[in-house]
Amino acid sequence: MKAIIVLVFLMGAFLIVGSSGNFREYSSSRAASVMVVSHEDEYVGFNCSDGEIASVIVLNGEGKDFDVMTLENQLITNEYVSITLEPAYCYVPAGMYLDVESGTGTPVDIAPGDSHTFGGHVAASSATPGEYYVPVTIYATWDGGGAVIESCPVKITVLDDPRITKTLLSGNTSDIPLKTYQEWTFQIEVSNPTDNDLNLTVRDTIPAEFNVSLSEVSASSGTYSFWAANQGNGNGNGNSQNGNSHPATKMKWKVLVPAGGSEHINVTIFTRVNNGNQQEFTSCGTYSLNDGATIDGYPGRSNGIEVSVACSDDD
Repeated sequence: MKAIIVLVFLMGAFLIVGSSGNFREYSSSRAASVMVVSHEDEYVGFNCSDGEIASVIVLNGEGKDFDVMTLENQLITNEYVSITLEPAYCYVPAGMYLDVESGTGTPVDIAPGDSHTFGGHVAASSATPGEYYVPVTIYATWDGGGAVIESCPVKITVLDDPRITKTLLSGNTSDIPLKTYQEWTFQIEVSNPTDNDLNLTVRDTIPAEFNVSLSEVSASSGTYSFWAANQGNGNGNGNSQNGNSHPATKMKWKVLVPAGGSEHINVTIFTRVNNGNQQEFTSCGTYSLNDGATIDGYPGRSNGIEVSVACSDDD
């Protein structure tokens, strides 16, 4: 969202502009605009009907470029104006990065009659979802004068992350006998608590003791692939392993999850026959059916699923 701030600079003393001073005009696509007028006018008016000069929405794991504001040099003395924007970085929460053009102290020079749109970049990694307001101070200097303007803040909204869960739909989880064929079906569900549709990539790993029954895999939406862990990154199509001994199996599911909605994929796996031509499991203990599933670009991992294999009298 872009706001236009028009600054008319006059020669004179350095002006400090706050809630009252020498602003004369206010107009913008977001009604966030400032015009500095002659010092002798003895009046500063500042208004911001929406409460911010720019508004940007991000998810954790995402970065966005945005327009902060546009400043126009209408200095009647036909001089360059040097502009520096200074965000109040103390208002930026942990887990978020904000950068505003000229915010590092390098000013932008605007020629007489020209304008400049100041860009910004915000990225969130682990910020707490919510709305954050970061004040921005405008420093304007020219030959013989200057102004300090406390502008409206930039509004940054951090949306909640998509959620991922895993549920066992069928299959034994305890006292599983040794060297017997077993089969399980689990469901991975992703939900989108935001107001925007999300294109997500979900990944999971099925350990080497199991095969995936591709004919029984089904998804509510999207496309999926499975491949042996030693066969690349999953950009090709996966193949059913049909009981042969292989490394762990990787899964990738690409899905569009609508705002406020959810999607799921059901995966059926079964015990393999190992290199010694014996049916897994060949030893007792606890086994993981899969790693916790993850969503590319987002922190966190779903729950995993474990099963226990009973020991025989000889173990």
